[in-house]
Amino acid sequence: MENTQYRGEDRTTDRKGYRVVFLIVFAGALMAEALLFMRAQVREIALILKEDFRIVIVKSEKGKPAPAAMEEALRALAGTKDVVFISKADRLKKLKEEDPELVGTVMSLGVNPMPDTFEAELEEDALGNLNAWVGPAWKVPGVADIKYKPLEAYAILHALFYGHYISVALALAFFSLALMALMTLVYRNSPANFMESVKKDRNWFFTGLGAGAIAVALSYALVYPVKDLSPLWLWPDPSTQAAIIAAGGFSAWVIFQWKNTHN
Repeated sequence: MENTQYRGEDRTTDRKGYRVVFLIVFAGALMAEALLFMRAQVREIALILKEDFRIVIVKSEKGKPAPAAMEEALRALAGTKDVVFISKADRLKKLKEEDPELVGTVMSLGVNPMPDTFEAELEEDALGNLNAWVGPAWKVPGVADIKYKPLEAYAILHALFYGHYISVALALAFFSLALMALMTLVYRNSPANFMESVKKDRNWFFTGLGAGAIAVALSYALVYPVKDLSPLWLWPDPSTQAAIIAAGGFSAWVIFQWKNTHN
């Protein structure tokens, strides 16, 4: 009777342990999935903003400076990625394509009032200090005005930083898990003990695997109803989803091994 009672208590303890480990892994996997989703979004937003951000340099009508010489001088500035010359005729053509109703107002003067301009695209490193590029650009002969959106540049930098920060945070989390697993394996000393624990405690791995899979599915279910609100929505790469699920199973197994070594 005593043996039966002890086996019943062991089964009850195991069930409680499975539930606790399941909830721990589920919470961790859901947070990791949320970070992956946010990283995908901020990287996409940063890419779109970088493609849209341009510095417009207005060419002076006085002195008739050669566009080729100005373009070469602007390209020589530190931090310049590309420079494109847009003539007043091309600028008016572009305006007709983007806002046909405004063209009538612009052309009411009888002549094309659009100026010759250059559009400069900067390297990512130069966005952090636009004044260091704009200052020398003003000294280029023939520059009449420089127009850009400083807040858009700040938004690009913030989006890039958030993406890198999330990537580093996830990498550190996976490194911590790997270190914890290594400490557990070292404690067991021999490969034979390790293989025995893998076989004996495989149910804990499947518990974590299920928790990770449910966390991924729940995250997708939360996002799916609002995915059509904006064309910027982007789902993380499938390989990262598989990594989250696999890490969930591995985490559950490591947690159980760690608990055993400290009992």
